[in-house]
Amino acid sequence: MVRILALMLSPLLLTACLDSGGSSALLKSPAPDSGNKPNLILIIADDVGVDQLSSFGFGGTQPPATPTIGNLAATGVSFSNTWSMPTCSTTRAALFSGRYPPRTNVNTAIVSTDLVNSQTSPFEKTLPHVLAAEGYVSAYIGKIHITGSDVNPANHPFGDEAIRALGFDYFAGYFDGGPRPIDVTAGLDNLDSSAAPFSCGFVPLASDHPQGADTGACYQPSGSCELLTTGNASVPGKVCLERGGLFDPGQQCAAQIPTYLDFTRQNAYYTAEVVISDENSSRRLDVDDPASRLYRTQLESNLAIDWMQAQADDQPWMLSLGYSASHAPLQPAPASLAPVAGALDTGIDCDNDADTRQLMNQTMEALDTELRRVLLAAGVFIENDDGELEYNPASNTVVAFVGDNGTYGPVVKEPFLPARSKGTVYQGGIWVPLIVTGATVEQPGRSVGAMVNSTDLYHLFATLGGADLSAPAVADRLDAQPMDSYLANPDAPPVRDTNFSMSGRNLADSIPQPCVLTDVNICLQLFPQKGLCLSEGGTWYGDDGVVPGQSFSSCCAVNTYRENGGEAPFDILAETQRTVRNDRFKVLQLEEPNCAAGDGSLTLRNQLYEINESGSLQGLDNFATQDLLTRPALTSDQQQNYETLLAELDSIVTSEPPCPGDGNLDRVVNQKDLRDWAVFAQLNQGRSSWYDFNLDGLTDAADRQIIEDNLGLECL
Repeated sequence: MVRILALMLSPLLLTACLDSGGSSALLKSPAPDSGNKPNLILIIADDVGVDQLSSFGFGGTQPPATPTIGNLAATGVSFSNTWSMPTCSTTRAALFSGRYPPRTNVNTAIVSTDLVNSQTSPFEKTLPHVLAAEGYVSAYIGKIHITGSDVNPANHPFGDEAIRALGFDYFAGYFDGGPRPIDVTAGLDNLDSSAAPFSCGFVPLASDHPQGADTGACYQPSGSCELLTTGNASVPGKVCLERGGLFDPGQQCAAQIPTYLDFTRQNAYYTAEVVISDENSSRRLDVDDPASRLYRTQLESNLAIDWMQAQADDQPWMLSLGYSASHAPLQPAPASLAPVAGALDTGIDCDNDADTRQLMNQTMEALDTELRRVLLAAGVFIENDDGELEYNPASNTVVAFVGDNGTYGPVVKEPFLPARSKGTVYQGGIWVPLIVTGATVEQPGRSVGAMVNSTDLYHLFATLGGADLSAPAVADRLDAQPMDSYLANPDAPPVRDTNFSMSGRNLADSIPQPCVLTDVNICLQLFPQKGLCLSEGGTWYGDDGVVPGQSFSSCCAVNTYRENGGEAPFDILAETQRTVRNDRFKVLQLEEPNCAAGDGSLTLRNQLYEINESGSLQGLDNFATQDLLTRPALTSDQQQNYETLLAELDSIVTSEPPCPGDGNLDRVVNQKDLRDWAVFAQLNQGRSSWYDFNLDGLTDAADRQIIEDNLGLECL
């Protein structure tokens, strides 16, 4: 069912947004002359670190086949020393604002318990806002996860208009952080509960499962049905899933959909609840809508191509395409999308670590196949007579491909370690692929080893679009650094002396219960629901958790329970992780729970590594024994670098001074803040907003008093 939603914004809110220095996404002034500006495409791959790609010198013993990404590298510039943030929301919020987490308060992956204060503010001068001033229209397709919450709508005042409030003209995607859990019932309510579930979300062959089938009826939500057998489908249950249907094993088609088939269940990569928002309205494609029942990578590509083809030839545009791949939980992709990794349709167990690692290759190959289709539709590449891709010199489009953070632990590849992958600020968690291709590239096919942060893409795209970010008042607010010189000049000197990444706890109304990522034996408190913990391959220690009759409030409590039972404690993910590096050394600063104190306090611990980009174990920060601070003494060179990096880290963390009463980010507390407060005190029943200064989940008189107490304050 399609749900039509329209957010009725008052003129006061529009005035407030404009008065605060932003360009409202919902009310734009006439665009300037666009000239012959390039179109811009940003491709964000989810949970894809450098370890996955042979074009970056990695890929493991069996790299996935990624010829499209290889073509991007051959026709563009690869940045082999790029850092992201360790989680998706943090990276994306930093990229689209050009600002590090200490400035945005988006410190980790956004979940339902997080207040809107830790979601990207509409008062940020986001990349689409900046480009709009240069005559661009913009769209975001797919996973974005920098604002909005389907699980807790009370924590966002703009609801389904959240992405357009950030400056995007069009949005077609999801607010959730990744595919929902696999439906191990495959939509069936009549299964024998004593038999094993369908771990990959489809009915397998009879030879692979006691409730499998080699023939059956494939129903669509519309009620249409076709009979599938091994004669017309290799694995009927999976083919039915790929076509958006539900499979009734061993049955013939009936006049009505059987009541035991449930089309409303989410099933990882094969279902989605898509929000579509433009200047006219917002609507949703629910899970039982045929338009949303397609392998996500295909669905996201279709939405992107449809939007690009609808743009006028004389209108410059920016497309941001956030693929869900390769976020957990992984499922077999359609066989046609992964020709080398294979179909993995038979004998596959999506709960088996070895099979999951194969599924990662398949998911990457499917992403690469669909990326080819998008870039052909955009005219960036053309096919030669042999079917090979060639860069189209007539294309006036610049493409950037980037991973949002390191690979998820269970599928990370050597030489990186599962325990120091996604979610950590070790190299395996933040070292990501970045490729830029376009007409501005001189001497394509080269690699740049200079330090780059994914935040720098903000600067690159804004500059390519004609924006001038050099004014001190603008540059002072940004952490993004210019990188266009690397494209035009093969001999360009390094721009950055240091690089930065961090993860911390978001501003929230409660702290989630413990979840243990069993593959790496790390306990964390990030996932607010049991189902989300389980979908990430975790073991839940909260309510209705793994220990019958017991619920634990903290990872410290979990470890106490285990130690009392004679079991080894889990490692606990640091509450805050920060890191900064120069061309040789890397400092990590970890704030970890002090379980011995038992009072919720944190202990600060620093680490120092000597690293490089060789890809060898000696150049990584894989092992605690490599921490130079565990040695008897530092050399004078090491000590000097350590102190310099600590000072740089402190400078970054304190770069955004507190400014109580300033909710619109102009660093001045004045009448504009009182007007903006009045708007948000009415929106969404006065619940969570960027004017909730006391972080109680309400925008009320107590917050107004904070503004009044600080009127005239300047935090420049």
